[in-house]
Amino acid sequence: MKNCFSRFSFAGCQKYFFDNLKRSSFLKGVFYHIRPFVCIPCPMDWMKVLPPGQWGDMDFDQAWEIRMRPGHPLLALFPWGSRQGDRPLSPEEIETAAQALSGHALAAHGEQLARGFLPLPGGHRLGVAGEMGPCGVRRIHSLCLRIAHEMMGCGEAIFPHIAGKHTLIIGPPGSGKTTLLRDLIRLYAHAGWQTGVSDERGEIAACRDGAPQLDVGPMTDVVSGLEKGRALMLLIRAMAPQVLAADELGGREDGRAVMEAIRCGAILLCTAHGRDSRDIARRPGLEGLLAQGAFEKKVLLSRPGEQPRLEE
Repeated sequence: MKNCFSRFSFAGCQKYFFDNLKRSSFLKGVFYHIRPFVCIPCPMDWMKVLPPGQWGDMDFDQAWEIRMRPGHPLLALFPWGSRQGDRPLSPEEIETAAQALSGHALAAHGEQLARGFLPLPGGHRLGVAGEMGPCGVRRIHSLCLRIAHEMMGCGEAIFPHIAGKHTLIIGPPGSGKTTLLRDLIRLYAHAGWQTGVSDERGEIAACRDGAPQLDVGPMTDVVSGLEKGRALMLLIRAMAPQVLAADELGGREDGRAVMEAIRCGAILLCTAHGRDSRDIARRPGLEGLLAQGAFEKKVLLSRPGEQPRLEE
């Protein structure tokens, strides 16, 4: 039996499944039961933008991160472990990859790169490190490519416990906070709640030409490319949302905007970096939110694909 299936790759089976999903009622039934555990990659032809190499059967669509550093092989991080490329990368190859990922318009994104990242189509994000200058990046040393995935239904188990309550999703970087946030936004919208999203970095809805590329539901309005505080106030004034969502709360401005949104009667759904509430309480700008009891529910994540759990 093992030899019978050895010639079929995981990527090939997955491609067959999703290519035939819309045409097969049987596969639709299977997907309904397994969708909380399935990552749907946001398509991009990685082979056209990554340095050439012998990648073997490495399926970059299934990776969570791809890291490139000079003098070291490309490193791809998957939910089940990591894989390396076959040779060290040169600084020139890393620069070429950054140019390709930016659509050969790296210089046009100086303001965004000065903040350390560049949003990419499909909700992906390119993080950069190197020599910084007043107008952006002088020389790129290393790249961290965060690959967006949709995990349809990953928030269904937790949604009944947080619906209608101010909720903070807490987890370390790369734990799947944005993925869970996106699915909860979708669930709110499908449940009939008017939902507004502050998508500062274009990772939640990944809007392109004004339309979300990722599924955030039918009753969701998105403001992209604007700092969270201003975006939340704009949504309250212009769109009268019942639910407001924002990713990665940080400084005092974010904290003040959240409190103002709560006073306006909106339900807040946000994320923040940390392991638990104690970490959040130690962060300047956010400690006041917990002290004032801004969030009624805290949802904890530890790693990608993990089932979210409520903090006791």
